[in-house]
Amino acid sequence: MSNTMVNAIITFFNYAVLAIGAQNVIFTRGLGLSNGLRMMNDPRKDTVYFCVSLTFFQLINSVLVYFVLPLIQGTPLAAYSRFITPVVIVICCAVSYIVVVFLLGIIIKKKTFKKIIYSLTGASINSAIVGTIILSVGRGFNLVETVGFALGSSVGYFLAMVLISEGDRKIRHDLVPQNFQGLPVRIIYISVLALAIYGLTGNSIAL
Repeated sequence: MSNTMVNAIITFFNYAVLAIGAQNVIFTRGLGLSNGLRMMNDPRKDTVYFCVSLTFFQLINSVLVYFVLPLIQGTPLAAYSRFITPVVIVICCAVSYIVVVFLLGIIIKKKTFKKIIYSLTGASINSAIVGTIILSVGRGFNLVETVGFALGSSVGYFLAMVLISEGDRKIRHDLVPQNFQGLPVRIIYISVLALAIYGLTGNSIAL
């Protein structure tokens, strides 16, 4: 295996691990948290389906945006790239969602399709995906770094949702004052987790 390949693999895993912990989309960025909280109270949405869908769309859209944005650089629109970039990201998310839903509607059974469509829709366009891609673009990641960061962000999102779901089950206790039961104590729990992650990574997270 060549040194270039080894370096690419190391870079990929470095950025994936970084996104899981130090740049966790929920605990250090707050991205996709509202969607995640709604998902916990929505019986139509399954956490595993949602996170698998999120990972798929995250990877697809990160690669799409990586190759589409340079096409704008050689045009008069390049001067407005800071405004156009979010639009390009949303368009890529929308296109990938339409294509995936169309193909799944043909390939899989109608019953299965109805089961996953709610999770699929929420995972296709949300702040966790848009924010992660904007971070990748803004920091000038290469393709390997972009894919690694996208995968790590998705895995980090899943782990965060597992922690939040488990914590939500634990804090449903009679000892919690009535005024704090439900969403308030859940937000406090998430805030404590976010502070813990912030304490581990320090106040100057650098890529």
